[in-house]
Amino acid sequence: MKRRGKVLRDTSAGPGLLIAEGQQYPFPLEGVWQSETPPRPGLVVDVDLNEDGIVKSVTAVSESQIAKEQAEQALAAARAKGGALASTAVARFGMPTLVATGLLIIGWFFLSTISINTGFLGKMDFTFWRVLSFVNAKNAFEALGTLKDGGSAGLYGLLAVITLVGPFLSTFWKDRRAVLGGLLPLLFMLLVALLVRSAISSATAGAPTEMMDAARSEIMKQVSIGMGAYVSLLAAIYLAFISVKKFLVAKATS
Repeated sequence: MKRRGKVLRDTSAGPGLLIAEGQQYPFPLEGVWQSETPPRPGLVVDVDLNEDGIVKSVTAVSESQIAKEQAEQALAAARAKGGALASTAVARFGMPTLVATGLLIIGWFFLSTISINTGFLGKMDFTFWRVLSFVNAKNAFEALGTLKDGGSAGLYGLLAVITLVGPFLSTFWKDRRAVLGGLLPLLFMLLVALLVRSAISSATAGAPTEMMDAARSEIMKQVSIGMGAYVSLLAAIYLAFISVKKFLVAKATS
C-alpha cells in the first residue's frame, strides 16, 4: 500500500518516524530509505507498506514534484469551479445569449471592423474599439491621429461596455421592459456608423459641394468592411431579435 506522508524524526539516533494519513510509522534507514536525500523532519515522502502495516520502503518526494501536484490540484479545482460557474451562467442567461454576446465581444475587440487603404502606408485594419476612438476625437486632425496611433474611446467606450450588459439587464431589473436591453448593442452599432459617416462629412466640410462629394466618395472607396463588423452585426441582430421576442411573449401573457 502506497501512501503520502511526512518525516517526523530522522534516523540520526535510531529508527526514524513518519506520519501518513494520521498514523505514525517507525522506519529504519538501511534497506528502507530509497533516496539520496537523507531523512529530515518535515520532508514529504512516499511510503510503501506491507500487508501488516510495516514500512517496506520510503522515498523522498522532490519539491518539483510537489509543486507539480499542487499546480494540478489547483488547476482541477479551478476547472471544477469554472464548470460550476459556467453551468450557473447557462442556466441563468441561456447558452444562445452567452454565445451571441461572446461573438459580439470578439467582433468588437479582436476582429477587424474596417480596413483603410492609405496608399503609401498600406492597408490598415481597425477594430470596433479603435473606431470608437475615431468617433470620440474632437476634430478631423485628431481623428486622423487616432487612426494612426490610437486614442481614447472616452464616453463611447463606456457606452460600449454598458451596451454589453444590455442582454442581461432583465436579470438585475425585474421589469418587463428590461428584456429590451438586448437591443442596445445593435442600436449602439448603428449610432457609431452614423457618427463615423458624420465625422467623414465633417472632414470634407468647407469645400464646394461637388468637391466635397468627390472627396467623400474617394474616401469611402478606400474603406472596406472587415470580418469583425459582420460577426458583431449578426450577433447584435440576434440579441435584438430574441429581446423583442421575449418582450412580445411577456406582453402577451401578462
